[in-house]
Amino acid sequence: MKKINNNLDFEDLIENLNLKKFIKFLDKQCKYKITNPPLKYKKPPDIYHDLVGSSVSKNMSYKKLLDGINKNEGDFIYLAIQNGTLLPHANKNFKLEKYFIFTFSSDVSSDLYGYYIISSKINKSYYVLLYYSCSLNLDKIYICLKKSKNKNLAIKFVKEENKKLKKISYYK
Repeated sequence: MKKINNNLDFEDLIENLNLKKFIKFLDKQCKYKITNPPLKYKKPPDIYHDLVGSSVSKNMSYKKLLDGINKNEGDFIYLAIQNGTLLPHANKNFKLEKYFIFTFSSDVSSDLYGYYIISSKINKSYYVLLYYSCSLNLDKIYICLKKSKNKNLAIKFVKEENKKLKKISYYK
């Protein structure tokens, strides 16, 4: 991870992360109701943008930090989101506990649902994160779906979501 032109990068995000503020963003996202497939929303909440927003300060604006990270480490961020390691990279409070990848194909497109169960040491909770992408649409969704105090309940939630996805006529 090499800095280009002394721009801000992911290390600046890590150093300035307000963990309590970010956890409030995650908790708020869990209350957001989302459908499957989730592309019906014009602008759903986004974990990555909330993470950046939780790291801004008087000396560092949201736009400057976001642009710097995207310029210096865009590929790293994209891969960390896809494999569920973005939050563990951002702070040691978070740990990737389990992940599930489901793909569905139709005559028209292919959809990917990545569910990541992330634990938080501070509030002793488990968060179920969803990364969704569709081959027809360039937009990707990265959102927190559920907060649980029990890892097994989080896993059960993901398995139930998969059953719901399999019943969608679009994917049959």
